[in-house]
Amino acid sequence: MGESVKDIVSGQALGLRQMFANSATRVVAVAGGSKGVGRTAAVVNLAMALTRQGMDVLVVDECPGARSASTMLQDIHAAGVFAPAIHRNLPRVLAVDRGRRQFHSTGTGHTDHENFAGLQYDAVLTSPPDIVLIDAALAGNGAFSPLALQAHHVIVVMHLSAAAVADTYVCMKRLRLAQGIEEFRIIVNLFDGEADTHALLESLGAIARDYLAVSVLKAGCISIDPCIAQAAELSRCVVDAFPGSPAASDFARVAADMQSWSRRPAASWLLPATTHMAARGQRTHRNLGPAAAYR
Repeated sequence: MGESVKDIVSGQALGLRQMFANSATRVVAVAGGSKGVGRTAAVVNLAMALTRQGMDVLVVDECPGARSASTMLQDIHAAGVFAPAIHRNLPRVLAVDRGRRQFHSTGTGHTDHENFAGLQYDAVLTSPPDIVLIDAALAGNGAFSPLALQAHHVIVVMHLSAAAVADTYVCMKRLRLAQGIEEFRIIVNLFDGEADTHALLESLGAIARDYLAVSVLKAGCISIDPCIAQAAELSRCVVDAFPGSPAASDFARVAADMQSWSRRPAASWLLPATTHMAARGQRTHRNLGPAAAYR
């Protein structure tokens, strides 16, 4: 009997992971503490900003659908107006359709594939990209896919609301328990300029350090900007449609900073989490909303 679906997927993921491990490719997994915080939009805008800055970008879409990263990038491609100064093409896209068990690959030099069982990851990429952005789907226990676990950096996108901050903590806690991830970078999306993000992230970081033994770093803040909604009406993202807007400038700043982030080997994630957490479990809980939400 031939290979099972599970074996094929595992082999394809291994092929990509080996390619990344043997190259200078920077892998970034992007998660959202809760739905509706703008995780996918952040992935697309960062991909476009990085491409404008001369990077060869691959977007891995683990959450395909009508409003997915791959769909948004296809819509931008269909508009026929994106022209970065250097590459003059879109980021490459690899979409993983878990429901229908398909992979689709798009971008310069790539063709769509109907059946993922016939597609090998390492055949899709003729050369390693500079940066891989993974729009990460989380398993039932909050864990990353094997490919997302390969990331050198983990970004969590959040809003500035009590519920969103609590969800962000829970997301980090589940990833820490399930896979030992010990460092997270936070993007505060739709920042209104009034809330004290520095103090809030300091408090969140202190709680995460004491109870989870993880490091929380600020990746950046994305301004509330009417151009975001205007770009969506055009089936485009704000970096593509309005590159001079405040939000596009914010994404460009995060994208530029990302290229100099200190990289951790993916293997460093795989550390026992519960031992570190137990040693810190009795420390004083710092105030950030209802205490029970963060334990």
